Amino acid sequence: MEEHPHESIDTVFNCVIPYIHNGDDRNSISLVRRRWYEIDCMTRKHVTVHAVYSRQASRVSKRFPYLESLTLKGFPRVLQEIRYIDIRPWIKEIVVSFKCLKSLDIRRVIVCDSDLEQLARSRGKDLRILKINNCKGSIGNGFIHIGRYCNDLRTLCLEDNTKNQKNRKWLHELALNNTHIESFKFSSAVSEYDVKDLTLLAKSCSQSLAYLKMGKCRLSDLRDVFSHAVNLKDFACSELENFEQEGDQYAGLKFTPDMRISIYSIDQSVLPFLLPLSNRLTELNLRHLNEDSQCFLIRRCPNLEALYINDMFGDKLLQVIGESCKKLRKLKTDGSAAKHLGLIALAQGCLELECLHINFSKDISNESLECIGSCLKNLNDFQITLPYNTISVLDSGIRAMLIGCSKLERLTINHDSGPLTYASLGYIGKYGHNLRCLSLGYIRSVDRGLVDSGIRAMMIGCSKLERLRLNNCCRDLTNVGMGYIGKYGHNLRHLSLGGYIRYMEEGLVELSKGCPRLRKLEIHKRFLSKQALSTLMLNLQSLRYVWVLDRDGDIVLAKTRYNWVVDCNERTLLEKTVRF
Repeated sequence: MEEHPHESIDTVFNCVIPYIHNGDDRNSISLVRRRWYEIDCMTRKHVTVHAVYSRQASRVSKRFPYLESLTLKGFPRVLQEIRYIDIRPWIKEIVVSFKCLKSLDIRRVIVCDSDLEQLARSRGKDLRILKINNCKGSIGNGFIHIGRYCNDLRTLCLEDNTKNQKNRKWLHELALNNTHIESFKFSSAVSEYDVKDLTLLAKSCSQSLAYLKMGKCRLSDLRDVFSHAVNLKDFACSELENFEQEGDQYAGLKFTPDMRISIYSIDQSVLPFLLPLSNRLTELNLRHLNEDSQCFLIRRCPNLEALYINDMFGDKLLQVIGESCKKLRKLKTDGSAAKHLGLIALAQGCLELECLHINFSKDISNESLECIGSCLKNLNDFQITLPYNTISVLDSGIRAMLIGCSKLERLTINHDSGPLTYASLGYIGKYGHNLRCLSLGYIRSVDRGLVDSGIRAMMIGCSKLERLRLNNCCRDLTNVGMGYIGKYGHNLRHLSLGGYIRYMEEGLVELSKGCPRLRKLEIHKRFLSKQALSTLMLNLQSLRYVWVLDRDGDIVLAKTRYNWVVDCNERTLLEKTVRF
């Protein structure tokens, strides 16, 4: 009997779908045919859930019965201080229904001690990865149950929860009951715990522990930790404590041969004690040091891969980095003294750079941007902030940089004085094919229509763009330009608009006719009417969050689709009742 074409296709997709891991691709596939939907349900291993929109956890467990990895998110970071979401219903559902769960990642939500106890007792033995970051609610007792019952963990991450962790005994329980932890991150200072518990953990997981990250610490307290963790590859801490009153800090310290060290904050007092470790240092934050100290240390750290500096003095520091840090992949600098000569020396010396942020550069030329384009072939994240009095037009430099840096995915050019013209928008569209995140300041133009045309060319060329931020360049953007953003912004997820659009609400109506995937809308220095919000929510079915910031950057309005729809329904019901 001849096979039906649909059956043949289903047979192929039975084999193919399990190898598709991108959530958006799977969502699209599941909408094509009922059979493909069923295959997706049975084979999906990971789901990310925005808890504010998924009130019924049972729907997820019924649709994906064999889920192994779950990420629960609260509000976006910018809104998290306004409101946290209680995920107690989710914990109850995980306990009852998520039988195959091995990985749980919880972010920016409320988690109570009772929730953690319930989770640990029921699913602790099965969990291999547990991440609880930036959450509220627990006072520490819940973490004791995690340490006691989650006894086969490979990864444990407890960061930015320190304000609520009053009970420190959980670390001892963790050390007693785990022997296979590979990665352990916590943001508390080591002095808040008994260092013997950390030593016991290193001893229990001596063969597996490869990554250890903690808050403020003193290396001399960790001698036994380093001696037991014989396979430790990466060690990171937020800050080193002052050693002035101690003797030899490194007597008895034993590191694994290839261990890498990252320190996120360094002051002048600890500088002498870092020199014996200079070859191991891979990530440093030197923003609190003066120029001489920064240069002194950087010259002795040939293996640096990530560096954060404060350049207030001129080209010298960037030249030293270019001469000394041949393996550097990430550089972020604050200050107001970086000039084009320093940028040229940096680009010619650090050929492996992938991320370069130059904030408040004192001067920059087209030549320096051209040098970045010709030398930094691996650059995928470039950000530069220029002062208000910048008068040079940098269109040709931007063009050369985009042509040379073909891997660029993130581009930010912050300025207020107009070193870019509408021509730069065209260059970005023509050569920035891989851009996913783009942020622009003021665009110089003598005709508003030229900015609209530039926006059109940019949006057509940057078809992969997911995040767009338009600051003061919105001054000359008209409704036509806003319509182009909607028409060609097929993949836009996050849009941020400055408050200088002359007809913001009318423009948003045009924009809302497109942007089928837009989830977050951020507006600066302007307030939207309820009618405009209603139109946005009606036209943009994918829109999840809208927030408005005042001139000081404070949020004056924050809405989700959920509470906006509830407000509208309640208002409609009230109006009907009054009329009745």
